[in-house]
Amino acid sequence: MKESIFNLIQFKIADSVVLDLFAGSGAFGAECISRGAEKVYFVDQVQKAIDTIKINTKNMTEDFEIIKSNYLDFLNQARLKGLKFDIVYLDPPYETDFAITAINKLVELSLLNEDSTIIVEHKYPNDLINLPKCCIVEKSKKYGIAYVDVISYKN
Repeated sequence: MKESIFNLIQFKIADSVVLDLFAGSGAFGAECISRGAEKVYFVDQVQKAIDTIKINTKNMTEDFEIIKSNYLDFLNQARLKGLKFDIVYLDPPYETDFAITAINKLVELSLLNEDSTIIVEHKYPNDLINLPKCCIVEKSKKYGIAYVDVISYKN
């Protein structure tokens, strides 16, 4: 599944600012670093995930930050810091509305650059039915029990 995602966004990664929200092991962000991302922000609220990301990135010298935070708190702080993202990867717990809430917050707080890409892993096909009008699903595919949507942001 991850390989398919990277095939879809491979030409957008170099020199991009990436947000790996609900980062878990940090595999997505780490792969973006290896493909030339300018900076990656790994965000998760679970200490075990933070520890795993630290282990998985310990030999990387590229620019990245590992942040232990609730996703909404991080997004609010990102706005205060003037951060903007080119690629956002969302893989929240499946039985939540965190993905759609995060997308709405990213738009509301103006955290996306023009032509940003949002990749969302989710469980049900209708999890993202209330997307903001500026977000267009470019590709949707089912992998086992998960759906992956690639969304373009057009302001």
